[in-house]
Amino acid sequence: MDDAESLHQQAVAAGNANRYAEALALIERARTLTEDADLLSRLDITAAYGMAETGDPAGAIALCEEVLMRPGLPGLTAGLAHSQLGLLYMRNAENDAAMKCLTMALDVLHGEPLHRGRALLNRGYLFLDLQDPASAAADFTEAADYLERADEAVDRAKAIFNLGYTHLLRNDLVAAMKGMDEAAPTLAELSPVSRAIGQQDRAEVLLASGRPREAAEALEEAAEAYGSEKLHRFQAECELILARTLLSEDPARSRTVAQQAARRFEANGSTTWAVRARAVAVVAEITGGASSPAVLRRADELVEQLRKAGYRPEADRVALHATRLVIRRGDLTDAAARLGRVRVGRDSPITTRLLRLEVRAELASARGQLAQTRSSARRGLGELHAWQSSFGSLDLQSSSVGHGQHLARLGLRAALEDGSPAVVFEWSERARALASRVTALRPPPDPALAADLTRLRMSDPKDRARTRELRDRIRSRTWFSASGTVGEPIGLEELQARLEADDAGLVAHIVLDGRIHALCVTAEQTAVVPLCPVEAARALIDRIAADLDFAAQHRDGDLGTAVRGSLRTDLSALGDLLVRPLLGVIGYRRLVLTPSAMLAGTPWTCLPGLIGRPLTIPTSTTRWMEQAAAPLAPPRVAGFVAGPRLQRADDEVSRAAGRWPAAQVLTGEEADSNRVGWLASRVDLFHVAGHGLHPGDHPLFAAVELVDGPWFGHDVDLLPRTPEVVVLSACDLGRASVLHGEESVGMSRAWLHAGARAVISSPALLADDLACETFAAWHGLVAEGVAPADALAQVVAGSDDVIPLLCFGAGW
Repeated sequence: MDDAESLHQQAVAAGNANRYAEALALIERARTLTEDADLLSRLDITAAYGMAETGDPAGAIALCEEVLMRPGLPGLTAGLAHSQLGLLYMRNAENDAAMKCLTMALDVLHGEPLHRGRALLNRGYLFLDLQDPASAAADFTEAADYLERADEAVDRAKAIFNLGYTHLLRNDLVAAMKGMDEAAPTLAELSPVSRAIGQQDRAEVLLASGRPREAAEALEEAAEAYGSEKLHRFQAECELILARTLLSEDPARSRTVAQQAARRFEANGSTTWAVRARAVAVVAEITGGASSPAVLRRADELVEQLRKAGYRPEADRVALHATRLVIRRGDLTDAAARLGRVRVGRDSPITTRLLRLEVRAELASARGQLAQTRSSARRGLGELHAWQSSFGSLDLQSSSVGHGQHLARLGLRAALEDGSPAVVFEWSERARALASRVTALRPPPDPALAADLTRLRMSDPKDRARTRELRDRIRSRTWFSASGTVGEPIGLEELQARLEADDAGLVAHIVLDGRIHALCVTAEQTAVVPLCPVEAARALIDRIAADLDFAAQHRDGDLGTAVRGSLRTDLSALGDLLVRPLLGVIGYRRLVLTPSAMLAGTPWTCLPGLIGRPLTIPTSTTRWMEQAAAPLAPPRVAGFVAGPRLQRADDEVSRAAGRWPAAQVLTGEEADSNRVGWLASRVDLFHVAGHGLHPGDHPLFAAVELVDGPWFGHDVDLLPRTPEVVVLSACDLGRASVLHGEESVGMSRAWLHAGARAVISSPALLADDLACETFAAWHGLVAEGVAPADALAQVVAGSDDVIPLLCFGAGW
């Protein structure tokens, strides 16, 4: 039979696992088995936290205070009581009292690694709550050391996990995810509630990285787990973070969730936390377009309440949103004064620094100060890119661009109002290259990542939980890749000199405020040409995409003929919108295209005015200039892969490989992921024909099907060497997903990020027989030394069929 001491240890373990009802029941049993005054005091100390988390915070504080008044209380037990009381005061937003208690606890817990480690853990939580991540990090680091000495794995994992959270507050997403991932397995095993806490904090990293939808999913799961355990305080905290997560995409729902969290906090007696939740609710109203004096008064009241409670960073964010409302109301003098009162430093969260610069740009725009608008937007994007350069992951860079979208739009709008082609070009580049301005260094080999990719290849797609776990782990691992360097956009004169040398022109299609403009640049002239509403072009692009897929599968018969007729009509109409108005400026020459991602899927090589013209589509003009500085050497060794279950694959690669004096071919059972990776890293030109997979939610999991399973975009980054030219002859591999209005990601982009100079792929299906003929002809030209984009133009010009192949990167 258990004695009182062993029951107490079981209660401590249950409390650490957030099983509070179980912990309290164990303590009640222990109390009946002992008359030891010190043990009874320690039982009460342990019980106090369970009481607070199950709805009686006032009773919990009172119990700890009563324990401290007991005569003859040993020093160690008093230290434990002060530590617990400090945590309870913190949870009740009584931060001064909490700090006093925790300091007293640490003064008496010397020589006790376990208890001192736990007290440091508690004070670290308090520093987090006070938004002092540097002090929190110091306490968590020291706590982890003490808890390791005490052989206390669970509490050490909590210290490591929360040390990761301090990195999040200091804008280091990679270190944050590393710490959380290291500790998560230990904590997740404790209980569903512990797993939910991990999901909640990890969701904040997802939100900071620009992935609000994934963050919202994780938070909703966590809130449900808390609710099922009747842990309404935890549920309210989770809802508060969920409300912040929903702000940009669904402000109405954000307001509803924040108000619900506020009510839960008030029911729990946590009035300060209720103020924090109501602050999010008022920000949601402002984000949703509110401009009434009543909303402004409420925002100002909440700012003062947050400042008095010590939550100055949160108060500053609400004050900035209130300033945005004042700008909306037209009181620009008051807005300027409000903006001047908000002080943001280098230690402030990146989102707060960007928000202040957004509001500053909005104020300048409202005053008609175009140069000042661009200056603030430029500075904000500079801060964003400096932050992005701390990680090399394409996934993380692409998702994080959401933080800069509003700044880019403000700058681009001011540029178009200015009308100067040089200014429009600068902002076209800045808007287009939110992620690609950061050039990542090659990551070091990662055997663990390679192993996870192999597990994912071999996993059963029907096992969604396992698939999701592996995908999440792979994405997290890619975050740890090498950091990058930030480059400034090139100038217009430098571009024109390059265009003159290449006898080329630039067309940058810009989408803003529902309309499309085109910036045209040649060596001799520049022009900004207004085009059409984006809806008109988008409707045609979507219809063309469907017709291209249908026509590829129905080459014969009356229906196929009718679809091809409709397709040519729509291609002509789209050309009238996007190309014909530009011909007077661009003439007939090679073209560098940098279209907005809102035009993703456009088969540019098929549009009248562009058919038979060499085209290349880089991630940005600046990136094209970097690559074009060195001539593209003709490929010497070509490698070919034919995937399974594609009727024409073997014939396609056989005919194409026959055009090369030195070619290596993998087909059948030989075309597995190991051999394909080996081949891709040893050739100058790499051609893969197979079934493609393009999951729109996680486009870097786009894959080509091989005999042993999918070969992912993530696999590409693991190659020790990247081929100069890549051909993706696989349905769906040329498609791209638009993540944030201007950032498109897919397999083509993954190859470019990994270092390929040019990628040939199609945004639509290509008929089997047409693919065989087209690629055989194209390879024949490239093998003779013709540049990839030039060869593609010749093949398209010589065919009576519609060939939607595109050249991405630097095609000459």
